[in-house]
Amino acid sequence: MTGEKSGSSELDALRERAEELATEAVGRSEGERAVRLLERLDEGQFLVAVVGEFKRGKSTLVNALLGAEVVPSGVLPLTAVPTEIRYGEPAITVTFQNGDTRRIDTSRLAEYVTEAANPENLRGVTRVEVARLSPLLAHGVVLVDTPGIGSVHLHNTAAGHAALLDADGAVMVLSADTPLSDQERALVAQLAERRAPTFFVLNKADHLSSAELAEVTAFVGQVLAEQFGEEVSIYAVDARSALVVRCSGADHVGEVGVDFDAFARQFERFVTDDLVGALAASARGELARLGASLQGALGLELAARNASTEDLDHLVSRFTTEADRQRDGFEDDCTLLDRDVARLTGEVSARLDVFARDSPATYVASLVDIGSVAPRGELVMALHARVRDAVQAGFDAFRREEVGRVDAAWQEMAEAFRTKVQRRVDDARAAASSLFEVRLPTVVIPTLSAETERFTYLFLQVGSTLDPVSDLAARLVPDRVARRRALANARRELTAEFDKHAGRARWDLTQRLDTLRGDLMRAMRQELERSLDTVSEAAIRAEDWRTLAEDERSARAEATERLHRLADGLVTMGRPPE
Repeated sequence: MTGEKSGSSELDALRERAEELATEAVGRSEGERAVRLLERLDEGQFLVAVVGEFKRGKSTLVNALLGAEVVPSGVLPLTAVPTEIRYGEPAITVTFQNGDTRRIDTSRLAEYVTEAANPENLRGVTRVEVARLSPLLAHGVVLVDTPGIGSVHLHNTAAGHAALLDADGAVMVLSADTPLSDQERALVAQLAERRAPTFFVLNKADHLSSAELAEVTAFVGQVLAEQFGEEVSIYAVDARSALVVRCSGADHVGEVGVDFDAFARQFERFVTDDLVGALAASARGELARLGASLQGALGLELAARNASTEDLDHLVSRFTTEADRQRDGFEDDCTLLDRDVARLTGEVSARLDVFARDSPATYVASLVDIGSVAPRGELVMALHARVRDAVQAGFDAFRREEVGRVDAAWQEMAEAFRTKVQRRVDDARAAASSLFEVRLPTVVIPTLSAETERFTYLFLQVGSTLDPVSDLAARLVPDRVARRRALANARRELTAEFDKHAGRARWDLTQRLDTLRGDLMRAMRQELERSLDTVSEAAIRAEDWRTLAEDERSARAEATERLHRLADGLVTMGRPPE
């Protein structure tokens, strides 16, 4: 009880600061974000976004947690609009882009939130709120079923990312049969940077054998540990089976849902025991970020305001020249990065060609051995298994050597690119500090996360070229002839499999590096533009200052001073209590 009062007291203090910021920073982005934070604090709500790529089973998992078919789920990419499920008497409220709201019958939810019924969000829906009397939601947690990222519907990806930005925590849903795509890796990096409470669920665990599931779980765990700097719990589940059992009224799913019961227990414990502390930590962090943002903006605005009109025009002109110089330099940096990535891809491609050409000879002797001793009835399958094992062993060895080389090369060129952008941001801010005679805090460009390559193997025994002779014909030919034919086919298959997997590896590497390159460029461009825009916005506010009457200026000056004190306090308050 004491802990609850202490947590409540801290939330009250944070709520007061958020309300003060929302009031004092009207018209600023910091004020708008404070309003959203205040709404959540006033309602005692903690938004948990259920995120991931399309077709990962996010909606099914949400329904399984709630023990009822609350949001539409299915095989196709369904969710087109973020759907918030909160505690309350059963009802659905739809909010539109024009600000209108509408209560709808629970049977009509799919008409507003699914891609099929609301393609490209033609209805102009911004948010759908579903109220349910679920014990899981009674403590203030709000589950946000988000559109999947990476589908053919680009607006879904944008909406999915936007929903995450407003969330206090997340459940990331991966798929056991196709774990960690490039977009999912980028999403993991975003979650690691936010440091918000996050649960990781590996859905469709029933698609794999126990050994395969253990291998995939270990791989995903390694990637997550590298991103978060610590071991992360992963819950392998079968959400669809869990939903069926939960809808029958059972409290426990059992083995049919794999680890669903363990996930549900941990999530419920988080909701009942950790929610107040997590909400307070989230609010502290957001207030600290808003305070730091406000400090920099106010410093520049004051310096620009103190300059004469002629001087301000001159300063802005000089800074615009510097900004254009940094933008041009950034484009040159991008061109050099393109060249470096193309060179790296070419080098790996050349090594893959040599590897695919030379490797089959290494395994021919073992095929000959099998061809001479394997029982006639098991010959084809034995040779097939040896080809499969040979290709997997060969690519495992190649991967171990090549992954380190490619990763090191990528990290080196990407870090060099990031360093160049950091220097351009530093130079731009130094120019602004010098021109406007104001100290601007250093902006640290995010460091890079490790990215590694992982090959996969596909061996389809149906229609295998290893056995082109019918069973009847195979029984009619002499043993020596049958073995010679089978061995010849196996050798051709060995060469073909190495060549096929080299092609797949080449394509995969090219796609991965191209995605990483594009993501890095976009992120760095955003960081550079953000720093450059700070000066432009300060100049605009300074020009607006000159249009005010004397009494309006006096009121504005007092408001600015209050904002200064508030920003300083927010930065201090944002630090966790000792």
